Amino acid sequence: MAVSTHGTGESMRAPSLTSAAPSAASVADGAAGVVSASLPVVAVDGSLPAPPYRQIVDAVLAGVASGSLARGDRLPPVRALGVAPGTVARAYKELEAHGTIRTRRRAGTFVAASADARADAAHQAGRRCLDTLLERLGYTPEEAVELVRRDAAARA
Repeated sequence: MAVSTHGTGESMRAPSLTSAAPSAASVADGAAGVVSASLPVVAVDGSLPAPPYRQIVDAVLAGVASGSLARGDRLPPVRALGVAPGTVARAYKELEAHGTIRTRRRAGTFVAASADARADAAHQAGRRCLDTLLERLGYTPEEAVELVRRDAAARA
């Protein structure tokens, strides 16, 4: 799998799963590309406003949403991404808290949810949040829908 070296017009080979260190080309331009058997290249770009851990989280979520990462796919070890291990650990911890991945000691880190399962979980969480909000505000679902309709009509 080839990846661009961020606008230089050149391309490089992404390191294999057994290669723990990023290539010289990726270090030179501030990005570390890493590939697992399932994970597309994750480029951590220091020039982007998003912090590196957020870039990793977003890349994994995008992979799950697109279907390129499926339930059971193994992610690279924390030390294999070519960025500070604490940065990767923070990204993995956030993904684990959301149920996207699961880490098993000595076995590795794996995708725990498919895009459909994540969408269902997000829908259920949103519904619980909305139910709680409506209850606290004292509205029925029908009243809330009517308020939204009126507001939308007023904005049109």
